[in-house]
Amino acid sequence: MKKGFVLISTLALIVILSFIILVLSRTIYSDTLRSTIFAKSVENRIEIINYESFLIDTLVDNSLLNRNLLLAENELNLNVKAKFPNLSISLEDYSTCFNLNTLVKPFQNINIKNEEHGELFINLLTLSEVDKNIHKELVDRIYDSLDDDSLPETFGAEDLFYIANDNLSLNPDQLYFHKSQIKNLSILDTGSLNKIYSDLCALPTTDIQFNVNSLNENNMKVFLSIFPDLNINDLEKIILNKPLNGYITHKNLIDLTGIDSSKLNKSFIIFKPSFIKINYLLNLEGQIFNFSSLLSLKRGNFVVYRSLSR
Repeated sequence: MKKGFVLISTLALIVILSFIILVLSRTIYSDTLRSTIFAKSVENRIEIINYESFLIDTLVDNSLLNRNLLLAENELNLNVKAKFPNLSISLEDYSTCFNLNTLVKPFQNINIKNEEHGELFINLLTLSEVDKNIHKELVDRIYDSLDDDSLPETFGAEDLFYIANDNLSLNPDQLYFHKSQIKNLSILDTGSLNKIYSDLCALPTTDIQFNVNSLNENNMKVFLSIFPDLNINDLEKIILNKPLNGYITHKNLIDLTGIDSSKLNKSFIIFKPSFIKINYLLNLEGQIFNFSSLLSLKRGNFVVYRSLSR
């Protein structure tokens, strides 16, 4: 009886130990596999980053592609698949958002507030139905966080003038690196921020530029804020009359749409992107890696920033 009990106990212990060993083996195998895939993804990402200059050159050199990003996306994916079978890309035109850095302008060796552009930003706030009571204060805080002088605006946020406000976290008087820095001004609640956040960006320029060939229902508010004399019918004309190869010049745009040229500030309109974001999706043995690059469509130093996820 005792021998039988000992035998059963021994067998049970062997089964338990075998199960533990099996679990440990699978865990070690899974961890090793994940580590291997991650290491491979890093290697692939380095190769892809080195390949970016080719993508930029392709867009810069081909006027048809840079005026039609949907066509460009399809064309570039064919090239990408030939070199990286597990990779796909999507393009976002960053010349259709409201660039927060345009609220200042260069003057001598510093940046000062740009009140003309500030009024256009207020147009966006109004169209987005953000509480009018905070428009002036928000714009003044942005002025003070971007400009290089130490003179506070009426409702501004210069460090020394507002040092008693512990809730403020201000940019050190320079252009924004990312649009999320607007959160540091501690004035927009979540609801107000959500109303405008998708329309904002932070690009390394103080010039307002909107690529009319990428105008669509998702960026109409930005377009209307920049060109406040336009109406919805004008926007429909621009979208519906756009040639397959896109508008080429300001005159071409006016001729094809019949819109009063005085409604469209020529200096604000461009016909191809100045900045694009490339979103990468890399599939390695079922593991998905998302990363992106915001790039200037200029040869040379074209990288604005990169991120590991969208």
